[in-house]
Amino acid sequence: MTKPTIRLPEGFYLHELEVIDSTNEEAKRLADKGAPSGALIWARQQTSGRGRRGRAWTSPVGNLYSSLLLRPDCPLFEAAKLTFLIAVALAEAIELVTGNRVRPDCKWPNDLMVNGRKISGILLESASNNGSETDYLVIGAGVNVAFYPDDAERPATSLSALGAPVSVGELISAYVGRVADWLPVWEAQGFAPVRDAWLRRAYGIGAPVIARLTERTLEGMFVGLDDDGSLVLRETGGMEHRIGAGEVFFKA
Repeated sequence: MTKPTIRLPEGFYLHELEVIDSTNEEAKRLADKGAPSGALIWARQQTSGRGRRGRAWTSPVGNLYSSLLLRPDCPLFEAAKLTFLIAVALAEAIELVTGNRVRPDCKWPNDLMVNGRKISGILLESASNNGSETDYLVIGAGVNVAFYPDDAERPATSLSALGAPVSVGELISAYVGRVADWLPVWEAQGFAPVRDAWLRRAYGIGAPVIARLTERTLEGMFVGLDDDGSLVLRETGGMEHRIGAGEVFFKA
């Protein structure tokens, strides 16, 4: 197998693996051992990949499986918004490596979609100091490059199926490059520019949406993203709800 050429910006470090249980689990193990911010764990295959809510993530060789370790100097509730920065950076990277043939949309809270089909998932996990200050974040990002699951809960696709095959190494280089460009913006200006960039790609903005929460189900229109990253749902009567966690479904 030809070894891919991966170029990471200054301050980022590659941990390359053939097979691992989960890149997020490996990133957490490294974090607990004191690994610095900027460590990127990449595996060609996962044996126990996970998505949101513990769902299994199919991990055949040929797709991107990565986890980025960050140690942001901010409270945990602020650091959690970095999932939106990662989504924007990854969407921009996909555009870059495909020559703008593929333009992903950002689906709240942490998926990328193309033509209504999922192409990428993002999973953020965290550890805190004293319950508030961030110790570290692990942000897993997977992209269907060569394959996509045909038995997924929701329809999926891949870059190859979209007629835009790329190398995983090229995608990693572009992705981390965009993260490196966005992080100083985040540090200098906060969440606002990230929020604006995410909204420009927002999947289903202005469309009917169903939000399934722990205690109830809400129906309305997806009208925006709050300053804390919550989805803003407006009911027919005009009442607005901030959805901080839950499953959202857009009506066909």
